[in-house]
Amino acid sequence: MTEKKAVFFDVDGTLFLQGNPVPESTVAAIHKLRENGHLAFVCSGRSRIMIPEKEILSVGFDGVIAACGMYASFGERVLFDEEMTEEQLTDILPVLKDTDTMYILEGTEYIYYDEQTIHYAIDDWYVRSIKEMVPERFRVVPENIREIHANKISIQVPRERMEEVTERAKRHYSLLLHEENIAESGPHGYTKAGGIKRVCEILGVDRKDTIAVGDSINDVEMLRYAGVGIVMGNGTQVAKDNADYITTDIYEDGIWNAMEHFGLI
Repeated sequence: MTEKKAVFFDVDGTLFLQGNPVPESTVAAIHKLRENGHLAFVCSGRSRIMIPEKEILSVGFDGVIAACGMYASFGERVLFDEEMTEEQLTDILPVLKDTDTMYILEGTEYIYYDEQTIHYAIDDWYVRSIKEMVPERFRVVPENIREIHANKISIQVPRERMEEVTERAKRHYSLLLHEENIAESGPHGYTKAGGIKRVCEILGVDRKDTIAVGDSINDVEMLRYAGVGIVMGNGTQVAKDNADYITTDIYEDGIWNAMEHFGLI
């Protein structure tokens, strides 16, 4: 591959594992592919505020897609930042409260939690990481829905209520299960793939010149959409089943090996 490419990297399990550094070979690969004229983007399910500056963004990227395709930036320019509507929030919040579901509303500037349900979280590393990373931006859900500025929701549902939540939420939301009762949810039509498509339309990048790199179920749609879908060796089976190429593990120079394989570095 010698044409200019746009490469979209998932964060967790792809660029790093929580609590561990980005591999030196990954940093070197991203620097090299940008030196060679290619574009490098973060493409994460995390909301923008939860993509860490020190660990991730300081590596050096041309842009960021966050919140499963609801937010994107290129350089210092915000390309789009979509929020859940008042109607969508009015529809979903009573469902979550009625079913004792722990939920986190994730926005670009703030993350909101419900005081009554936050205690239902069981060994939730994401809640712990929010408290560690942006404690001053972790707020109680406002009583006035109009004061909520959030892109997506992360939920942990009592196992016996999962079917009920799925059924009652389906009018406005798509649920992406990470485990049988842990999911992230956003309004219909928003995915990492959709975010990539929209960014490429704005920047004039052809779909065939896109590469997606991921490791898990929330990467499947972007792996299918991109011109080439690469999955980490440590990735889940469902991700590997949708890969064009499987590289080595994240800490076995997986990113470097993949970029080298496709001639970007």
